[in-house]
Amino acid sequence: MISKAKLKLIKSLKYKKTRDELNLFLVEGIKGILEVLNSSYNVIFTVVSKKIFEKYKNSFDINNVYVLDEYNINNFSLLKNNRDGFCVVKSVSKDFSFKKLGKVSIALDSLNDPGNFGTIIRNADWFGIQNIICSKDCVDLYNPKVIQSSMGSFTRVNVFYQDLEKVFSNNCSIIGTTSDQNKLVTPKNFKKGIILFGNESRGISKQLEPYVDSWISIKKLGDAESLNVSVSTGIILDNLLNS
Repeated sequence: MISKAKLKLIKSLKYKKTRDELNLFLVEGIKGILEVLNSSYNVIFTVVSKKIFEKYKNSFDINNVYVLDEYNINNFSLLKNNRDGFCVVKSVSKDFSFKKLGKVSIALDSLNDPGNFGTIIRNADWFGIQNIICSKDCVDLYNPKVIQSSMGSFTRVNVFYQDLEKVFSNNCSIIGTTSDQNKLVTPKNFKKGIILFGNESRGISKQLEPYVDSWISIKKLGDAESLNVSVSTGIILDNLLNS
């Protein structure tokens, strides 16, 4: 039987301050649970429903898993609808260096929405991009909604929080993304560099614009004012990497 202290811990991990202090975060839903159990992350303990335990029992460490009824799983969940379970996981701090970057990386400037961030991580995983560089004011990687919307891709994509001006001043090739329809130039034979995406409402910060070597936009055919940044990420990655 799981203790009240462990359930209290689960509830407390919705707060970034607690996650930072304890170096722990929560993974919710069976997709994320299975992904993190098969990753290099250190899982502290797992809580699942009886149905999930019976179906995936061979995937769990029998000495480190607790079975809880679906009502209480949903009640203690940090998400609106989770009846599968959750893992408490040790967070990982990754040191940034250019040597660790692949040929193509993503940079995110002041991204606020956790759902967008999680989907961008998933997009990066789909297109084989292993590294995302975030400005220091981006949403927390270990926010439960980021982890949930990444659908396990956070286990395969490295996320670094850096001063983007300092990173970009190191003579790297930067492609900026924009909604400006006058900047519809798609770089040809793009093989190496950093693709920069801006804030959901403001776009790329003025102080970062001088570092951009070329710009890319998505051709507009209808009347919508803008595209969701995570949707834009998928389209632009496809345009650049599969052209």
